[in-house]
Parts: sequence; structure tokens; C-alpha cells
Amino acid sequence: MPTKTPSIISTILTVVSLLLLGTLSMFFLILALNGYSESAGNSALITSLICNVIGIIVSAILAWRLPRWLTGRFNWNSIVAVVVSVLAGFMVGGGLSAIALFIGVLVADTLWKAR
Repeated sequence: MPTKTPSIISTILTVVSLLLLGTLSMFFLILALNGYSESAGNSALITSLICNVIGIIVSAILAWRLPRWLTGRFNWNSIVAVVVSVLAGFMVGGGLSAIALFIGVLVADTLWKAR
């Protein structure tokens, strides 16, 4: 199996799972922003969305490069390399998604106190 196929599979699986996690985290952020003004809430949602997109891009790059590195450098099986890269990408993206939640709440709180 060439190294391109595991990279494509791991990237697609990572991006799809992070899109689902990002959607769920945006719903949690909407619940957390209950009571803030519309302008503070919209700014927080946009900021969190931008952070989530950056996290998905970073995780996709990791999921693209990691199987090639694991199969080439350590002679790993392609399936194991895909599983490890999807898990690593999901952990990185999930961590960045959690950070995006906190950043969104901080932005809303800062804008709320500034008015």
C-alpha cells in the first residue's frame, strides 16, 4: 500500500471527527453564552469558530504527515499508522477546540465588561 492512501484516509477521518466535535463545542458555547448581549455573543462565536478552523487545519496537517513518517521511518503497518495518526490528530484538534471554547467565553466576558 503506498504511503499516500493512509495519509488520505487518516486526514479524512480526522477532519470529519473534528467537524462533529466542533459542531458540538459550538452548541456548548451557545449555552455558555446565555445571558450575554448579542454583539458580545456573536464576537465570541466568530472567534471560537476561527480558532476551531485553525485547529482542524493543524490537525489535518498532522494526520496527513504522520502516517507517512511512521511507515517510512519506523516501518509500521499502514493500518496502525492510520489509527495512531487519527488519534493524535483528534487529540490535538480536541485540545484546540477546548481552548477555543475558553477563548470564546473570555472574548464575550471582555466585551460584556467593556460596555
